[in-house]
Amino acid sequence: YVDVEAQLTERWSGGVAVRYEDFSEFGDTVNGKVATRFEITPNLAVRGSYSTGFRAPTPGQLNSTSTSQGLDTVTLQLFTAGRLSPTNPVAVFLGAEPLEPEESESFTAGLTWRTDYGLSGSIDAYQIDVSDRFSTSASITVTPAIRAQLVAAGVPGASSFTRVNWFANDFDTRTRGVDVVGAYDRALGAGRLNLTAAYNYNETEVTAGSISASATQKRLFEESRPQHNATASATYGFGPFEVVGRARYYGEWTDSTGNSTGDIFQSFGAITFFDLSASYAFADRATVRVGAENIFDKYPDEAVFQASRGLVYSRNSPYDTNGAMYYVRLDVNF
Repeated sequence: YVDVEAQLTERWSGGVAVRYEDFSEFGDTVNGKVATRFEITPNLAVRGSYSTGFRAPTPGQLNSTSTSQGLDTVTLQLFTAGRLSPTNPVAVFLGAEPLEPEESESFTAGLTWRTDYGLSGSIDAYQIDVSDRFSTSASITVTPAIRAQLVAAGVPGASSFTRVNWFANDFDTRTRGVDVVGAYDRALGAGRLNLTAAYNYNETEVTAGSISASATQKRLFEESRPQHNATASATYGFGPFEVVGRARYYGEWTDSTGNSTGDIFQSFGAITFFDLSASYAFADRATVRVGAENIFDKYPDEAVFQASRGLVYSRNSPYDTNGAMYYVRLDVNF
């Protein structure tokens, strides 16, 4: 790994990084980053970067097998179904290929500023292209003809397999977004006030792969997380006391019933939670904090199409669905 940064001129700086790694499962990779920053004024600068990266398949994705057995109620024959390792002879026979790493290509550009009266912030736009993302393949039905070929090839346990899938490098995505961050810090009365706010817009699109052919899976991957997220907090400290208030905003998102006979989609509305805490520090050794998360005891929309599973709220919710939580915490430094 080599990382070099330099002050090219009084206002302009840049950096280059290169990383080489070798994996026994799939070979070697070379990735890098180029970044630059230019000060327009001492309090205002623009910045940008380009980088590549990868994510290696996990040992579980490479080697694990998860199957279940049962009795077919029609044929009264034993069946075996589930997910196989991509290197399993049955999976290989049915078309599985060795896993390769996911690869990414990222671009960012933005500006950052600060003032002499405590206000600072930044805004950055980004695009991330990820190729060969991991997913489970479509389930393959092992027909009697295929089963006979597997048995003839001497594949262990092939006579009982009926339906299988495996991990594969399955699809590509493009994510575009904007991050906006602001902060304000100043002395106020007997203490100090710190205000922070952050907003993120994030949009992901499936650009290629098997998910593109499935309208349900494509929609869920693209819409199952809020595109708009924001947080804002205020901290006021005076002596050993500190009070923190925070607001958390989550935008709309989509979930489905997961029915095998046809999905029913449900859109969940935006929601905002408020948190509040107060702490007292005993010298430098201990701090006690009393607080509440979701102090107004708000709950998201109910999952109206999942009541048959005994669910009131979606199990795929990107935030907690248990209402208000109150706590007392003691932190001790030794």
